[in-house]
This record gives sequence, C-alpha cells and structure tokens, in this order.
Amino acid sequence: MAELQNENKDTSLSLKNREILTLSGIEDVISFDEMSVYLVTGNGNLLIEGTGLHITTLDVSAGNMTIEGFIRSMVYNDKESAKKGGFFAKVIK
Repeated sequence: MAELQNENKDTSLSLKNREILTLSGIEDVISFDEMSVYLVTGNGNLLIEGTGLHITTLDVSAGNMTIEGFIRSMVYNDKESAKKGGFFAKVIK
C-alpha cells in the first residue's frame, strides 16, 4: 500500500468559465470552505481560492472531484516545499 502512495498519479484540471473546476488525480482533501479548497494530488499540494466554492462531486477512491463557484486562483506546492514549511504552512496556520 505504501508503494502506491509514492507513485505519481496523472493529474488533470479542467476549468470552465472560472466557475466549474473538474479535477482528477486527487489523493486527499485537507480542508475546504467557501473561500478555499486545499488538496493533495499526485503532483503536489494544490490550493484553490475563490468565492462561493462548493464541492459538488467527490470520489477520493477514484481521485475525481468537481468544484463549483468563482475560481480566483490555483496554486501548486511541490511535496518537498510543503515538508520544509513553505508557503502553504503559513497559509494553513
């Protein structure tokens, strides 16, 4: 099982009109509210910010998710930076 966690899964993002975000390759949801969604993907941690955000579809076992609302930004943080207490460590405090 640990071997699977170390493999990078393909991750894809599809954003339609800054209102519907479809993602694949999701490994875990760390936190979410109407202003932000913080995820773990096969390519690093991902912070999505916006307003009125709602998770409309979530299947963690398949790694799929759909978020609706107004998307302002999407920022990746690689796994190494997260371990060192980088940008996301400050945001999540």
